Amino acid sequence: MKKLRNILMCVAIGGMFVGCQDLDIPPKNILSGEDIYNEGGITAYMAGLYSQLPMEDFNMSNDGSYNGFYNWNCIIWDMLSTGETVNRNNTGIYIPQKGYWSMGYKTIRQANDLIANLPAYVGKLKGAESWIAEAKFIRAYVYFAMVKRYGGVPILETPQEMTDDEKALWVARSSHEECIDFILSDLDYAIENLGKTKVAGRANNTYVAAAFKSRVALYAGSVARYGQIFNYSGSESGKMLTGIPEGRANDYFMQAYKASKIVEEGGYKLYEGNSDKEANFREIFANADKSDESILIRQYSKNDFVHSFDAVYCPPRMTATYGDRYNVTLDWVELFDGLPIDPATGYLKTTDDDGNYIVYNDIKDLLDNAEPRLRGSILLPGHTYKGVELDIRFGIIKEEIDPSTPIAKFIKDDGQTTVNYTSNAWFKNNVLTTTENVKEQKPYETSTGMKLNKSGMDGPANGGTSNTLTGFHGAKWLNLNWTIAETQLHSSTQSWIDIRYAEILLNRAEAALELYQNGVATIDGKDMQQDAYECINKIRSRAGAELLTSPAELSNVSRDGIERGQGIRSFVFAPNEGMHIIRVERYKELAFEHKIYWDLRRWFTFDSQIYQYRRRMLSPFLFAKGATVNEAGNPVGKYIFDTRVCERANNSLTFATKNYYDKIPDGERKVNPLLEQNNQY
Repeated sequence: MKKLRNILMCVAIGGMFVGCQDLDIPPKNILSGEDIYNEGGITAYMAGLYSQLPMEDFNMSNDGSYNGFYNWNCIIWDMLSTGETVNRNNTGIYIPQKGYWSMGYKTIRQANDLIANLPAYVGKLKGAESWIAEAKFIRAYVYFAMVKRYGGVPILETPQEMTDDEKALWVARSSHEECIDFILSDLDYAIENLGKTKVAGRANNTYVAAAFKSRVALYAGSVARYGQIFNYSGSESGKMLTGIPEGRANDYFMQAYKASKIVEEGGYKLYEGNSDKEANFREIFANADKSDESILIRQYSKNDFVHSFDAVYCPPRMTATYGDRYNVTLDWVELFDGLPIDPATGYLKTTDDDGNYIVYNDIKDLLDNAEPRLRGSILLPGHTYKGVELDIRFGIIKEEIDPSTPIAKFIKDDGQTTVNYTSNAWFKNNVLTTTENVKEQKPYETSTGMKLNKSGMDGPANGGTSNTLTGFHGAKWLNLNWTIAETQLHSSTQSWIDIRYAEILLNRAEAALELYQNGVATIDGKDMQQDAYECINKIRSRAGAELLTSPAELSNVSRDGIERGQGIRSFVFAPNEGMHIIRVERYKELAFEHKIYWDLRRWFTFDSQIYQYRRRMLSPFLFAKGATVNEAGNPVGKYIFDTRVCERANNSLTFATKNYYDKIPDGERKVNPLLEQNNQY
């Protein structure tokens, strides 16, 4: 059985990585029915298909081969484009257009073979009906990966037959709407025909299919409601290749809502295994394999399939190699509760009403009272992880300056000013920084003989050491139980959660509010605004965030004209106050999970939210006067915090509107002349 499984896996995976001149030519080394259509063979063959799923996981990157998938060096991810993160290797905007096409049709061909052949084995092969449904789920999953990139694509419902007539293999693109309806039809079949038993890593039950349907239908409803100005019909076919008729919006939102309700029946729930809400949020990802929140995951093992997320993304002092690429932006941090936010700008307020810095007695004081979900998503300065106390500091204020001295803000924080700190005369004369390697830096010695490092060992980056550019290190997904020595490339095995119950609650809330604000007040007697309110508060309660006080907060009061820096959480764009609450909640809950990039595309706010955008940072400064050094070797004393555009990643980012839909690969259009190109390409 193990030998057969390995053979089938090689056939399936190998099929992804070869060229193809037609949409789904069968592989030369195809296996016979007697190899596949038995209990062991079908299980192994399906495992091969699951390994091909275009899941945006730890190995997803805009670099490397295989259309951006299966790349261990995952430093170019879509979170660089959304204001979630940045890193020293990649400070620009990155659009994951890697031409995912032929790989997708290879998997579709294999799924279609099962769908076509398995009916003959009903009554002969145990569970044949369920295997058909599972193959349809896989086909739907692959098609959606393509449709959310390109809009309409060719629909192949059955395997193409080999022929000498090349033209017979050409297939034109179906409309965007037709593709969505085809995907939803496959998922409806899966919902009806799959069982109820849960198996980690597989979509072999009704509830996984319903969960994915809620994602697909929510996407379709958003495209129909918000994407009208980007609709494009082909000149040859006349079909709407990108965009969905606006009149379908409520239909799709209704499907998303009802699918989310089906998931509720499956026993899935928010993970709440730890009363410490900060630790609990981390455990969602650490305990993915056995959590009732996990709906669809991808598993890894030392002997089969690994990733390198820990080695690549841990702070440098917490990994044996690589590190420092997980630089969370201040813009994202400011979305959370429990922080001193200026209501006029939405920016972190670290100065008093006179414009002088507020002095904190300890490095921990600014962030330790923040929303537990934030504290569970990032590494906090002054706290210990993997035996290392995190040391974040931009510089030291000379001993001659007493902490009671009023210090005016060094650099204007308007989201655009990019000058260096040394352009400020007071800073230049009274603050010490270094460009030395932080491990070899010459310390500053006070009059009492206290030796203090000028720059933090863990950032912000000083030009002499690779480190965070923003003053923050991310924590979500990291295995913080590993030792530094264990944190090596090609060694990580924690599971990736592709769908979790929190996303389903957020999908449900968004669909419900979209319906409520557009003429559908109730479904089956349930008030849609009330239901959205309850779903959001479930998420917020688990997160330790402030609860909504009334469904009325989810209002349709317009937010037109509100730009970044013009109010609380103004970094996230939305048409009205209610949708703004839901979109901010998605930004907070689903960050670093490859979800926000696609949210911005389906909301069609990418080109306005990420327009001449510069990422911002937090810079702590230690007063040398009165400072001491603790057992970990870190300075202890009073701090001020500065907010500003990143000093070392200050470039302006703008999302081009053509990127709402990807370019159809040129190579595919050469071998299939019926493929019409998307607009603006």
